[in-house]
Amino acid sequence: MNPFRKKENKKNKKKKGPVREWLDAFVFAASVAFVIRTFLVEAFMIPTSSMERSLMVGDFLFVSKLHYGLRLPQAPLSVPFVHNKLPLLPYLGLHWPSFVESVRLPYYRLPGFTKIERNDVIVFNFPADDVAPNDPELGPIHIPSMKENYIKRCVAVPGDEFSIKDAQVYINGKPGINPPEMQFSYLVTINDDFGFNPKMLEADGFRMNPEDRNRNWNPLAPGAYRFDMPVYLAEKYKSFSNVTRVERFPPDARLNNYFHFNCGLYGWTLDDFGPFVVPGKGVKIKLTPENLEIYRRCIEVYEGKKIEIKNDEIHVEGKKTDVYDFEMDYYFVMGDNRYNSQDSRYWGFVPEDHIVGKPLFVAFSFERGLRFNRLFKWIN
Repeated sequence: MNPFRKKENKKNKKKKGPVREWLDAFVFAASVAFVIRTFLVEAFMIPTSSMERSLMVGDFLFVSKLHYGLRLPQAPLSVPFVHNKLPLLPYLGLHWPSFVESVRLPYYRLPGFTKIERNDVIVFNFPADDVAPNDPELGPIHIPSMKENYIKRCVAVPGDEFSIKDAQVYINGKPGINPPEMQFSYLVTINDDFGFNPKMLEADGFRMNPEDRNRNWNPLAPGAYRFDMPVYLAEKYKSFSNVTRVERFPPDARLNNYFHFNCGLYGWTLDDFGPFVVPGKGVKIKLTPENLEIYRRCIEVYEGKKIEIKNDEIHVEGKKTDVYDFEMDYYFVMGDNRYNSQDSRYWGFVPEDHIVGKPLFVAFSFERGLRFNRLFKWIN
């Protein structure tokens, strides 16, 4: 071979133009971002107040997909960098999914660094399409990874006996840990016409939008205001000379059949709930006609087993049984804003194939301005 000819070929090779260089750089950056978003870390934004004050509306989180084990993609024919709906089209009145639902891969999860533990904050896909569709325009979504993303606190793991008594969570008969910023709704009654100082409320962490400020929730009781706040603020307001009463104010006395456990059978409320055992892989639970509604959805929907009751006896897949050995792990989750959270009390357990990952930190937070005190705040 002639070494001089090789040098001539290099010299004669055309140099990339600036447009081609920018295009190559964009393709490379997009490919790296796609790999990171799909297999490592994804950014999420908090849209609702169900975790307020622990996590605020407008928080942008980075969520690790590796901690609990990477869930391999289940919708191979989907548009990159969007979740379940094509963007911009809703402004034209069009609501098109970003994926082909008829093409679905089976669920598989790689081993993770750690397991979900009690009181972990977790991101998961909304598990109850038949109770309330993820998106009214798209309708029910049956691929778990394409359902809407939710964030709550895991309060009970597989095998735990869970109950709520007088608003206190109990795990295996012992009081559970209460998050320091856990909130309830309170009705605060005052005996003057001056109300509360807006600057004081803002210092106590209340968002002072016009619709939030000193809102009177009970016109039959002048001077009565509803606040969503932690217990320590409720105790603080009790000490004010113009405050005559502070009491917990749950929005509904009883849960109706919107909850998939069919709470009408049990008389459960937001403050008094259970007890029952959280199902999980290898957890054998005795089934009775009385407790069947608690576990029916897990067995029929998530594990695909047919249940029939014949002569007051339970049959699973045509076989009479009074014990069921679950095949997947399930979790019971609640929002820290306890009276303003649609969570497991309403729609039931979160199955393991719906788990997205573990939120790591708040990258930044924005609502009517940047919240500097929340920049790079690690999530407890």
